Amino acid sequence: MIHLNIKVHGKVQGVGFRNFAQRIANENSVNGFCFNQPDGTVYIEIETTQMKADQFLEWMYQGSIMAKVSRIDVEPGKLKGFNFFEVRR
Repeated sequence: MIHLNIKVHGKVQGVGFRNFAQRIANENSVNGFCFNQPDGTVYIEIETTQMKADQFLEWMYQGSIMAKVSRIDVEPGKLKGFNFFEVRR
């Protein structure tokens, strides 16, 4: 298991991106959370296998239908033991 801290840049607020991330996470056994940040980005933390994390990041680059992802920053982190994926407000 790995833990990743992810910051998604671009047109990712007000376009269903967080719900998209939650759906992809739930379909692929990825646990963690996401929320909108004041700077217009979406912050995500996930815990899963390396292979599932790579797949999740590919989906995040594509984004929801109306999103336009310009960049994704990814940093490793310490495992926290998430049991599900949630959208935080």
